[in-house]
Amino acid sequence: MYIRKAAARKWLFGLLAFLAVGIGLYAFTFYGTIDSARNSGFAEGKAEDHLPDLWYTFIWLHAISAGTALGIGWLQFIRKIRRRNPNVHRIVGYLYSAGIAVGGVTGLYVAWYADGGLSGRIGFTALALVWLYTLFRGLKSIIVDRNQVEHSWWFIRNYALTCAAITLRVYVPIAAGLFGITDNNDSFTVIAWLCWIPNLLFAEMLISGRGQSRQRPIEL
Repeated sequence: MYIRKAAARKWLFGLLAFLAVGIGLYAFTFYGTIDSARNSGFAEGKAEDHLPDLWYTFIWLHAISAGTALGIGWLQFIRKIRRRNPNVHRIVGYLYSAGIAVGGVTGLYVAWYADGGLSGRIGFTALALVWLYTLFRGLKSIIVDRNQVEHSWWFIRNYALTCAAITLRVYVPIAAGLFGITDNNDSFTVIAWLCWIPNLLFAEMLISGRGQSRQRPIEL
Protein backbone atom coordinates (compact mmCIF):
# COMPACT_ATOMS: atom_id res chain seq x y z
CA MET A 1 0.00 0.00 0.00
CA TYR A 2 2.80 2.41 0.91
CA ILE A 3 4.63 1.65 -2.35
CA ARG A 4 1.49 2.33 -4.38
CA LYS A 5 0.88 5.61 -2.56
CA ALA A 6 4.48 6.67 -3.12
CA ALA A 7 4.24 5.80 -6.82
CA ALA A 8 0.97 7.71 -7.18
CA ARG A 9 2.50 10.69 -5.39
CA LYS A 10 5.50 10.73 -7.73
CA TRP A 11 3.25 10.35 -10.77
CA LEU A 12 1.11 13.30 -9.68
CA PHE A 13 4.20 15.35 -8.94
CA GLY A 14 5.53 14.52 -12.41
CA LEU A 15 2.25 15.66 -13.94
CA LEU A 16 2.45 18.89 -11.96
CA ALA A 17 6.02 19.48 -13.15
CA PHE A 18 5.02 18.82 -16.75
CA LEU A 19 2.11 21.29 -16.62
CA ALA A 20 4.20 23.88 -14.78
CA VAL A 21 7.01 23.77 -17.35
CA GLY A 22 4.53 23.73 -20.23
CA ILE A 23 2.66 26.81 -19.04
CA GLY A 24 5.93 28.53 -18.17
CA LEU A 25 7.12 27.99 -21.75
CA TYR A 26 3.73 29.17 -23.01
CA ALA A 27 4.27 32.45 -21.14
CA PHE A 28 7.63 32.99 -22.82
CA THR A 29 6.28 32.01 -26.22
CA PHE A 30 3.31 34.39 -26.25
CA TYR A 31 4.50 37.08 -23.82
CA GLY A 32 8.26 37.03 -24.38
CA THR A 33 8.35 40.68 -25.44
CA ILE A 34 6.04 43.63 -24.90
CA ASP A 35 5.11 43.52 -28.59
CA SER A 36 4.17 39.84 -28.40
CA ALA A 37 2.16 40.54 -25.26
CA ARG A 38 0.36 43.34 -27.09
CA ASN A 39 -0.46 40.99 -29.97
CA SER A 40 -1.47 38.02 -27.83
CA GLY A 41 -4.96 36.63 -28.13
CA PHE A 42 -5.66 37.59 -24.53
CA ALA A 43 -4.74 41.23 -25.13
CA GLU A 44 -6.64 41.37 -28.40
CA GLY A 45 -9.70 40.02 -26.62
CA LYS A 46 -9.58 42.99 -24.28
CA ALA A 47 -9.21 45.59 -27.06
CA GLU A 48 -12.68 46.97 -26.36
CA ASP A 49 -11.60 47.80 -22.79
CA HIS A 50 -9.31 50.55 -24.12
CA LEU A 51 -6.48 49.57 -21.80
CA PRO A 52 -3.67 52.04 -20.99
CA ASP A 53 -0.22 51.39 -22.45
CA LEU A 54 1.08 50.62 -18.97
CA TRP A 55 -1.18 47.54 -18.85
CA TYR A 56 0.73 45.92 -21.70
CA THR A 57 4.03 46.43 -19.89
CA PHE A 58 2.61 45.02 -16.68
CA ILE A 59 0.96 42.00 -18.30
CA TRP A 60 4.29 41.24 -19.99
CA LEU A 61 6.20 41.51 -16.70
CA HIS A 62 3.54 39.50 -14.91
CA ALA A 63 3.53 36.70 -17.46
CA ILE A 64 7.32 36.38 -17.67
CA SER A 65 7.98 36.59 -13.92
CA ALA A 66 5.09 34.32 -12.88
CA GLY A 67 5.83 31.93 -15.76
CA THR A 68 9.44 31.62 -14.60
CA ALA A 69 8.38 30.99 -11.00
CA LEU A 70 5.84 28.39 -12.05
CA GLY A 71 8.28 26.62 -14.35
CA ILE A 72 11.06 26.24 -11.74
CA GLY A 73 9.22 26.28 -8.41
CA TRP A 74 8.55 22.54 -8.29
CA LEU A 75 12.32 21.91 -8.20
CA GLN A 76 12.38 23.25 -4.64
CA PHE A 77 10.50 20.22 -3.36
CA ILE A 78 12.87 17.56 -4.69
CA ARG A 79 14.83 16.04 -1.80
CA LYS A 80 17.87 15.05 -3.87
CA ILE A 81 18.42 18.65 -4.96
CA ARG A 82 17.98 19.97 -1.44
CA ARG A 83 20.45 17.50 0.06
CA ARG A 84 23.03 16.99 -2.66
CA ASN A 85 23.00 20.43 -4.32
CA PRO A 86 22.02 23.02 -1.70
CA ASN A 87 23.49 25.82 -3.80
CA VAL A 88 21.19 24.87 -6.68
CA HIS A 89 18.29 24.93 -4.23
CA ARG A 90 19.26 28.43 -3.11
CA ILE A 91 19.71 29.77 -6.63
CA VAL A 92 16.36 28.38 -7.74
CA GLY A 93 14.86 29.83 -4.57
CA TYR A 94 16.24 33.29 -5.32
CA LEU A 95 14.93 33.18 -8.88
CA TYR A 96 11.58 31.86 -7.76
CA SER A 97 11.20 34.51 -5.05
CA ALA A 98 12.12 37.29 -7.48
CA GLY A 99 9.56 35.96 -9.93
CA ILE A 100 6.83 35.90 -7.29
CA ALA A 101 7.71 39.38 -6.05
CA VAL A 102 7.45 40.87 -9.54
CA GLY A 103 4.47 38.70 -10.45
CA GLY A 104 2.60 39.61 -7.29
CA VAL A 105 3.15 43.36 -7.56
CA THR A 106 2.26 43.48 -11.25
CA GLY A 107 -0.66 41.16 -10.51
CA LEU A 108 -2.16 43.79 -8.21
CA TYR A 109 -2.24 46.22 -11.12
CA VAL A 110 -3.42 43.73 -13.73
CA ALA A 111 -6.16 42.45 -11.41
CA TRP A 112 -8.07 45.71 -11.60
CA TYR A 113 -8.45 45.32 -15.34
CA ALA A 114 -9.48 41.67 -15.04
CA ASP A 115 -12.56 40.18 -16.66
CA GLY A 116 -15.39 39.07 -14.42
CA GLY A 117 -16.55 42.43 -13.13
CA LEU A 118 -16.04 43.42 -9.50
CA SER A 119 -15.96 39.80 -8.35
CA GLY A 120 -13.18 38.99 -10.83
CA ARG A 121 -11.13 42.03 -9.87
CA ILE A 122 -11.42 41.37 -6.14
CA GLY A 123 -10.70 37.66 -6.59
CA PHE A 124 -7.47 38.23 -8.51
CA THR A 125 -6.44 41.06 -6.18
CA ALA A 126 -6.91 38.75 -3.20
CA LEU A 127 -4.80 36.12 -4.96
CA ALA A 128 -1.96 38.60 -5.53
CA LEU A 129 -2.05 39.76 -1.90
CA VAL A 130 -2.04 36.25 -0.43
CA TRP A 131 0.66 35.28 -2.92
CA LEU A 132 2.92 38.09 -1.73
CA TYR A 133 2.10 37.44 1.93
CA THR A 134 3.02 33.75 1.77
CA LEU A 135 6.25 34.69 -0.03
CA PHE A 136 7.10 37.12 2.76
CA ARG A 137 6.37 34.54 5.46
CA GLY A 138 8.36 31.89 3.62
CA LEU A 139 11.42 34.13 3.32
CA LYS A 140 11.14 35.42 6.89
CA SER A 141 10.93 31.91 8.28
CA ILE A 142 14.28 30.91 6.77
CA ILE A 143 16.21 34.22 6.73
CA VAL A 144 15.15 35.64 10.10
CA ASP A 145 13.73 32.72 12.10
CA ARG A 146 15.97 29.99 10.64
CA ASN A 147 13.02 27.61 10.77
CA GLN A 148 13.27 25.14 7.91
CA VAL A 149 9.94 23.50 8.67
CA GLU A 150 7.98 26.74 8.62
CA HIS A 151 9.89 27.71 5.49
CA SER A 152 8.69 24.52 3.83
CA TRP A 153 5.09 25.03 4.95
CA TRP A 154 4.89 28.60 3.66
CA PHE A 155 6.42 27.77 0.30
CA ILE A 156 4.04 24.84 -0.10
CA ARG A 157 1.23 27.38 0.28
CA ASN A 158 2.96 29.85 -2.02
CA TYR A 159 3.54 27.37 -4.82
CA ALA A 160 -0.05 26.17 -4.53
CA LEU A 161 -1.06 29.76 -5.27
CA THR A 162 1.44 29.94 -8.13
CA CYS A 163 -0.32 26.92 -9.60
CA ALA A 164 -3.43 29.06 -10.03
CA ALA A 165 -1.97 29.59 -13.50
CA ILE A 166 -2.56 25.89 -14.12
CA THR A 167 -5.99 25.54 -12.55
CA LEU A 168 -7.29 28.67 -14.28
CA ARG A 169 -6.42 27.09 -17.63
CA VAL A 170 -8.25 23.94 -16.57
CA TYR A 171 -11.41 25.72 -15.49
CA VAL A 172 -11.78 27.90 -18.59
CA PRO A 173 -12.36 24.97 -21.01
CA ILE A 174 -14.52 23.24 -18.37
CA ALA A 175 -16.72 26.34 -18.18
CA ALA A 176 -16.99 26.35 -21.96
CA GLY A 177 -17.45 22.61 -22.46
CA LEU A 178 -19.77 21.77 -19.58
CA PHE A 179 -21.67 25.00 -19.10
CA GLY A 180 -21.34 26.74 -22.46
CA ILE A 181 -19.74 29.81 -20.86
CA THR A 182 -17.18 31.14 -23.32
CA ASP A 183 -17.08 34.79 -22.24
CA ASN A 184 -14.45 35.42 -19.57
CA ASN A 185 -16.57 38.25 -18.22
CA ASP A 186 -19.07 35.61 -17.17
CA SER A 187 -16.80 32.75 -16.12
CA PHE A 188 -14.17 34.81 -14.29
CA THR A 189 -16.68 35.96 -11.69
CA VAL A 190 -16.20 32.47 -10.24
CA ILE A 191 -12.86 31.33 -11.71
CA ALA A 192 -11.08 34.33 -10.18
CA TRP A 193 -11.69 32.61 -6.82
CA LEU A 194 -11.90 28.98 -7.87
CA CYS A 195 -8.43 29.00 -9.46
CA TRP A 196 -6.65 29.53 -6.13
CA ILE A 197 -8.80 28.87 -3.06
CA PRO A 198 -9.04 25.07 -3.60
CA ASN A 199 -5.27 25.03 -4.27
CA LEU A 200 -4.63 26.71 -0.93
CA LEU A 201 -7.01 24.35 0.86
CA PHE A 202 -5.20 21.39 -0.70
CA ALA A 203 -1.88 22.80 0.54
CA GLU A 204 -3.31 23.07 4.05
CA MET A 205 -4.50 19.46 3.86
CA LEU A 206 -1.05 18.36 2.73
CA ILE A 207 0.61 20.23 5.58
CA SER A 208 -1.86 18.90 8.16
CA GLY A 209 -1.45 15.39 6.82
CA ARG A 210 2.27 15.50 7.51
CA GLY A 211 1.60 16.75 11.01
CA GLN A 212 3.38 19.88 12.19
CA SER A 213 4.23 18.11 15.43
CA ARG A 214 6.64 15.93 13.47
CA GLN A 215 8.61 19.03 12.50
CA ARG A 216 9.68 17.74 9.12
CA PRO A 217 9.64 19.64 5.83
CA ILE A 218 7.72 18.19 2.90
CA GLU A 219 10.08 16.56 0.44
CA LEU A 220 10.01 14.26 -2.57
